[in-house]
This record gives sequence, C-alpha cells and structure tokens, in this order.
Amino acid sequence: MKLQGEVKTELFTSPDNQLIAQVKRVLRSSGYAPLAKVRVMAVQGEVCLEGEVPTYFMKQLAQTHVLPIEGVRRLNNELNVDRQFHHLK
Repeated sequence: MKLQGEVKTELFTSPDNQLIAQVKRVLRSSGYAPLAKVRVMAVQGEVCLEGEVPTYFMKQLAQTHVLPIEGVRRLNNELNVDRQFHHLK
C-alpha cells in the first residue's frame, strides 16, 4: 500500500502529468461537452489532443483553449471531426 501511494505521488508531481491535468481542466471548463472527452497526452511540454469532435470549429476551439496554457511548448491537434454527427441532427 505504501509503495502505491509513493508511486501515485510521483506520477502527479511530474511536470507532464501536471500539464495533462491542467489541459483537461481547461477543456472541461470550456462549456463544450465534446471537449471534456478529448484525450490529452504530454511529453516534455509537447501536448497531443486526440479524439472526436462534432465540428471543425470545436477542433479549433480546443486548440485556442490549450495554446495559452503555461508549459505548453508545442501542440499536436490530432482531433478528428466526426462527420456522422451532422447526420444525427
């Protein structure tokens, strides 16, 4: 048990994991539900966004929210626009 606690603490204090948590927080608080489901990865300040969003506007919006975050050195926006979403309306 103690070892697990130590590992957890180490994971959450690494700069990349702190950055991931911050990016997820920003996307969740954007007010756009699809952005809350975006997968976020980070390696040495390079952030990658993955998943599906309903529109190109939403893809751009994710980028606009993430780029100003302190610690983001580079952003790879790998979000796909789910064209089928439009047919469901």
